[in-house]
Amino acid sequence: MANNIKEEKVDNWVEIYTDTSDFESFAVAIILEEDKDFYLLADLTPRGKADGFYLLDKENVQTLKNGTAYIKKIKTLYQLKQEEHIEYDGDREDLLLGLLEFSKRKKLIVSIVVAESDVYGVQGFVEEVDEINNILTITNIDSFGKEDGKSKLDLGDISAIAAGDENGSDLKLLHENN
Repeated sequence: MANNIKEEKVDNWVEIYTDTSDFESFAVAIILEEDKDFYLLADLTPRGKADGFYLLDKENVQTLKNGTAYIKKIKTLYQLKQEEHIEYDGDREDLLLGLLEFSKRKKLIVSIVVAESDVYGVQGFVEEVDEINNILTITNIDSFGKEDGKSKLDLGDISAIAAGDENGSDLKLLHENN
C-alpha cells in the first residue's frame, strides 16, 4: 500500500542543507515526522523519483528551505511520474528505533552513518536491535550483493540512516539473485 505523500502540504517538502562549506549541495525530501533528535524523511532524487527513507540527526542540519522553485519542480516530476514511497508504518515516537524495526520487517537494506562522519560506514540488513544494551547488529552486504560478516554498532553513535534507497534496492536485487 502506498503512502499518500503526494497529498501532503507543500511545507513538508524541503531542501535540506547539511554542509556548512557548500551551500550549493542539498537534498530534497518530504518531512514525514520529527522527534527531539531526528527528522524522518521520504527522500527524492533530483529527477523526482522516490528514493527510500532517510533518518537525519537534527544537529547535522544547517538549513531547511521550503516553497522554492526547485522543490516545485521536483514535486511536479514526482506527481507526473506517479511516484510513491512505500508506506512507513514504523514507530513515530522513537524514529531511530522505528526506522530500524521497519527496515528489518520490510527487509530493506540500510546504510548507516556513524557519529562525526559524512560517509556511510555500514550497509546491510538489520538483524537485531537490542534496546537493553543499545546495540544494533547488521548483516553486512558488500557492493556485489553478497553477505560479508556482521557489524555491531552502538545506537547512540548513529547520525543518519538511508533505508530502501536506490543504492540499497540495487544491493538487495543483487543479494536476492546471487
